[in-house]
Amino acid sequence: MNSLYIPFLWELLFVLATIVFPKDTFYLFFVFYLGLLYYFYFFYKQFSFRKLYKNLGRIVTFWIPVLLTFAGMYLANYIRLHLFPEIFDITKDGTVSIIYHNDLFPTLLYALMMIVLKPVAEELFFRKAMIKFGSRKKVFAFTLLSLILCALSRAHGLLGIAEWMLMALPVTIAYVATRNIYISLMAHVLFEFFDNIYSVVYTIVRIFNR
Repeated sequence: MNSLYIPFLWELLFVLATIVFPKDTFYLFFVFYLGLLYYFYFFYKQFSFRKLYKNLGRIVTFWIPVLLTFAGMYLANYIRLHLFPEIFDITKDGTVSIIYHNDLFPTLLYALMMIVLKPVAEELFFRKAMIKFGSRKKVFAFTLLSLILCALSRAHGLLGIAEWMLMALPVTIAYVATRNIYISLMAHVLFEFFDNIYSVVYTIVRIFNR
């Protein structure tokens, strides 16, 4: 865990910054994810394009788990958006809002961040680097820690933390079950594309039709 001191500190600074500067969350998130990617790609060597390419040709052992994980994320998102508000009658759940201007460049940066930087950075840090395999107790402890820290990067309130732990659960299960980070990573990227592409395209079209 010695190699994780830097990203742990990085997340702590990020969480504090989102509390102190709530209007600058867009740029804080962008820098946070970019910093994680830089660290885990160049220093911690958690990602290989060659290994990703090899996985892409495996239908049964790669794409089927990816689709199942995608379905799990879709279900978790449905529960978060539709069932949680009915069960918990709370106006604010503590989720950190990502605020950006409806102009072309910020919108493109938002798309890059949400569809590429966010899912890849989260998988490399909260899954690949953080979850350690060994005894069942060890796996459970590190898995729970990864879920909590991942949720803390998105929410400050207890309900929000619970919601984002739920959102991280499918990709966490996929990684623990397969020990293949490229499965959870690909499912996460595909879900973020599905979840964000409509609003991004709509915003861009509206910008050009002002």
